[in-house]
Amino acid sequence: MLSRSPSSPRSGVPAVGGGVRGVGVGFRPELAADLLSAPGTVDFVEVVAEACFASPAARREAAAIARIWPVVPHGVKLSLGSASGVDLERARRLGALCRELAAPVVSEHVAFVRGGGREIGHLTALPYTVEAARVVARNVAAARRALPDIPLLLENAARTLRFPDDDLDEGRFYAEVAARTGCDLLLDVGNAYANAVNAGVDPAALVQSYPLDRVAMIHIAGGAREHGFYFDTHAHPVPEPVFALLAAVLERTGPVPILLERDGDFPPFAALAAEIEAARGLARAAPRRPAPPADCAVLPQISTMAPESPVDAPALAAAQARVAELLTAPIEPSPDDARPFDAAEIARSRAILQRKRVDDALPLLPRLSAHREAAARLAARCVEASPRAPRLTAVADALRIADAAAADARLAPEAAVDRLLLRARFVGPAGDGSVRPRLLPFIRRERLPGGRVVWAIKGVGSSAEVRLVEPRG
Repeated sequence: MLSRSPSSPRSGVPAVGGGVRGVGVGFRPELAADLLSAPGTVDFVEVVAEACFASPAARREAAAIARIWPVVPHGVKLSLGSASGVDLERARRLGALCRELAAPVVSEHVAFVRGGGREIGHLTALPYTVEAARVVARNVAAARRALPDIPLLLENAARTLRFPDDDLDEGRFYAEVAARTGCDLLLDVGNAYANAVNAGVDPAALVQSYPLDRVAMIHIAGGAREHGFYFDTHAHPVPEPVFALLAAVLERTGPVPILLERDGDFPPFAALAAEIEAARGLARAAPRRPAPPADCAVLPQISTMAPESPVDAPALAAAQARVAELLTAPIEPSPDDARPFDAAEIARSRAILQRKRVDDALPLLPRLSAHREAAARLAARCVEASPRAPRLTAVADALRIADAAAADARLAPEAAVDRLLLRARFVGPAGDGSVRPRLLPFIRRERLPGGRVVWAIKGVGSSAEVRLVEPRG
């Protein structure tokens, strides 16, 4: 059994929260075998918290790897920027996951994923305003009551649409967020690079405007240009300009922990290991921050506004509700209907959301996903033809995709098994397309093409393990 080491002696990088240092990677099923065969390649791993909420198997896997590396839960749907308030139940679930994994640190985004009662389904950047920073501070204060006493790092978001009422520049906005919340930042260099390129400004100047003294961790990832717009895709190699930007940031921050994000189009593991080692080399070369005097307590930067103070943000709430409506409406809005937002930016963001729905649904269909291109094409058609479910969208989309694939002779055997396993864990879809976790026991069989029969068996509770049984003979 591999033992967990809280740090790597070769990293030379100060730890965050007493347990994260060096260079890590986002843990994905496609990387599991290579990482487990060479655990020293990384110093820590990150898991997407919502993946653990959606899949008991992913949660068990996260608990297992926490015995090997420090694990950082990374939230994507807490919606810390929602003017309507944070979802406290999600915060409680995130806190429980952190405790299960003995997480040394947890991270979330300065973004919103719901507005006006609508789920957008993807991280949407906030307007750069004091009002938005105050809303984030209120929501962080509420969420922290459900989280363990570990650092909460706030990540900057990539921007695919602009609000018409910005009154701060990007760096100043994140300085305001850090000051008002008392939280340090997780600086996503890839997101900052994308924002700079798309705004036509110098990436180095943009990141230098951030409060780099408040950066406690860094993300890097690859991207690509599509129709003149740079997307931080997490599915391409990290480009040289992003590595150059990372080096420039480390000159100011010192050697903070770095995480490589890769979510798709996985190359041979040696290529990812080379990117990890390149980041480690830059961290080693970075100048060390001077340590504070032993008798000097370092206090978080907080504003004079009490965390419990109510924040009334009707303008922001209305703007977020409008954005959510434009992004999730069944029919793409006309330029007139999109106002005061830019119609092209709305269309681009809608396309990203459609792609994100596919990316979220396919991991719930692991057997079908083995037919990579065919499954992706089918999934894209299904998502495009169906409205977004109000709850558990990825599960609802996965069931639709499995139903469609079951009618295709090439895909039917794998789709039928994936669909059976999903039905063991979820009930629905209902009239509005939503699904809900299955609390009662489940036992059902599926006859596959060719006559094979498989059974799925689940006990009581939404998190009960599902067993797949295939009788012999």
